[in-house]
Amino acid sequence: MNCLRSLLLASGMLLATHSLAADVKIVSWNVAASPYEKVLARASDYKKMADTLSPDLIVLIELTGRPDIKAIADAIGWPTYYATVSDGQVQGDEIHASLEVGVLSKIPITSVIEFDPKPEGHINQVFTNSKPDGDSAIPVKEMPLKGIDMMGLAATDRGTLRVDLANGLTVFPVHLKSNSNDACYAADQSIGYLKKLGLPALPALQMVLDKGSDVKAKADKDNAFKRERVIAATKTVADQAATDGRTVLIAGDWNTSFEPGKFGQSFDDCSLAAFSCAKAPFPASTCNGDGYDDTFAILTVPLSGSQKWTMLSKNLGRTFKETEFADKAIDHMAVPNAQASAFAAPKVAPDTFGSDHFPIFTVWTAP
Repeated sequence: MNCLRSLLLASGMLLATHSLAADVKIVSWNVAASPYEKVLARASDYKKMADTLSPDLIVLIELTGRPDIKAIADAIGWPTYYATVSDGQVQGDEIHASLEVGVLSKIPITSVIEFDPKPEGHINQVFTNSKPDGDSAIPVKEMPLKGIDMMGLAATDRGTLRVDLANGLTVFPVHLKSNSNDACYAADQSIGYLKKLGLPALPALQMVLDKGSDVKAKADKDNAFKRERVIAATKTVADQAATDGRTVLIAGDWNTSFEPGKFGQSFDDCSLAAFSCAKAPFPASTCNGDGYDDTFAILTVPLSGSQKWTMLSKNLGRTFKETEFADKAIDHMAVPNAQASAFAAPKVAPDTFGSDHFPIFTVWTAP
C-alpha cells in the first residue's frame, strides 16, 4: 500500500510539473483607465480579447484599483485564476491619479512584492476565483522602489510588482511616464480660452504649438529622465530575480519607442532643440548626438545593473491607436539576454478591444 501511495504521489507531481512546463502565452495590454461603470460596461471587450488571443497570463496596465481587475477576471470567466494588482487608491474624479498595474493568471501565483515609490503600509493579498476577497496564504509584500528618489520623488512616479509564478516565471509589469508636455498643454488651453472669449490667439502662444519652446524641450527631457530612473530601479530588482534562477519578463506600457534620434546608447544626451507640439514622429534633426531617452539602453547596454537584457519588442509596429504618432511600439517586453531564445518574437493583436492600446503577446517555452 505504501508503494502504491508513493507511486500515485510521484505520478501526480509529474503531471503537475508537466502542466507547468507547457508553453505559456503572455499578453501585455494597457486597458485604458476608465470610471468603474465603464469598466463594467466593457465586459465583452475583455472576453473577446481572451477568446481571440487565448492567453495564459495577462499583464494589465492602467487599472484604477482592485475592483477593475476583479471585473476583468469575471468577464473573462476562467474557471481558475490568480490575480494581483498594485495598491489601488480610491478612484476620484481624476482617474489618472490612481493608475495601477496588475497580473491575471491561469498559472498559480506563489508570491508577490509591490515595489512602491511611496509605500502606504497597506496589506493586500492575491485573490482567486475561490477566494475573491484575498488568499491569506499568498500575501503581497510591500517594499520601497529604491533608486528613484535621487532627484526627489515625482507625482508621476509609479512602482511595479514582482509576481512569481509556480512554473518559474517572474513578471514585472511596468507603466512608465508618458510624454505629456505641460508647455504644450498650457499653450493649447490658453488659446482655447481666448477663443471662448472671442479673442485672437497670442502669436507667442501659437508659436509654442507650431515650433515648440525651450520649456517644452526641457519637459521632454524630464519625461525621459523619469522613465529612465524607474526602469533603472526596476532593473535592479529584476536582475536579482534572474540571478536567483527565475525566468524574468518586464512588460507593460513604456511610453517610448525606438524612434531614430530619440533613443540613446549612453547617458551623454544630446542638446535637444525645440520642436512642434503636433502629434507626429520625432524629428531626429532636433537631437544632434546621442539620443536623449536612454530607457532601453539602461537594459540593453546595460547602463545600469549587472544583466544585459533583450528588448523582444524592438521591431514591433504601432501599439498605440492614434496614427498621428510614429509607427512604432510604445508597449514593450524585455528579458535577460540568456533567456531570450525561450521567448517567441512578440506580435501585436489585431484589435484594441475597446482600449487606446493594442495588446502585444509572446509565447514562453519553459525548459
